Amino acid sequence: MNGAKCFECGFVGWADAETCKKCGAPTADSAGVRYEPQPVSGYDQPGEWTPMYGDVKKGLAVTSLVLGVLGFFTIGLLGVGAVVGIVLAIVAINKANRNPEEYGGKGLATAGLITNILSLVIIVPVGIIAAIAIPNLLASRRAANEGATIQALRTIHSAQATYQSIHESYATLDELGADKLIAADLANGKRSGYKYQINLSSDDVSKPAGFEVVVVPESYPMSGRRSFYLDESGVIRGADAQGAAATKYDAPINFNSYSSGPSSSRTYPPGSR
Repeated sequence: MNGAKCFECGFVGWADAETCKKCGAPTADSAGVRYEPQPVSGYDQPGEWTPMYGDVKKGLAVTSLVLGVLGFFTIGLLGVGAVVGIVLAIVAINKANRNPEEYGGKGLATAGLITNILSLVIIVPVGIIAAIAIPNLLASRRAANEGATIQALRTIHSAQATYQSIHESYATLDELGADKLIAADLANGKRSGYKYQINLSSDDVSKPAGFEVVVVPESYPMSGRRSFYLDESGVIRGADAQGAAATKYDAPINFNSYSSGPSSSRTYPPGSR
């Protein structure tokens, strides 16, 4: 489309117009020579500017919106993505306001700003819920592991009694597993976040007259806090030994309530330490 610019007010009108539509000045110069019509892009009709959307830059606005959408599914990309998205949206809006011929996507940037703010706000309640739920879940997992370990110790004691009645001696974990008296994973020495070890004791090594089972957490305190001890008496003892082994001097678990503190109380006979 061709248009002519008024030499008086600068208004661009139709090229074949005799006078300026805005100020009424003739579109020809004082010599009667008309200005040559010039192609004017970006105008749908005289005096109205239509931005050329195919040429404007929208990268910042699009990036901000993408970060905002992803933030709903990733908790604001751990907060960092939401902050970056907000900054990009503000920069994109400012550039679109100052230089609309070069920068566009103001609507996208506004949507990106809103979504990033919302994803950032979501972090607060999610963080509060996580702060309450995660410790409870870990405590439940530790309690379940310790309960399973106590049951496994009872199984080992029963298996030792059966093995002793057959072989007239006590056995290691491998020997109990070979006789199918305990499960394979327990015979391997690991189950429910705990590690198991059987030590045999006797004056006559050919016929062990006693045994002790020492059980410690695989990953203290994540998989468990208490360590456990069992011998041929059948009394299961336990204490929070900071991941170290429990001993025969620790209190029986029936009288040693679970403690979430750094350690449970332990009593030792005089001269035993």
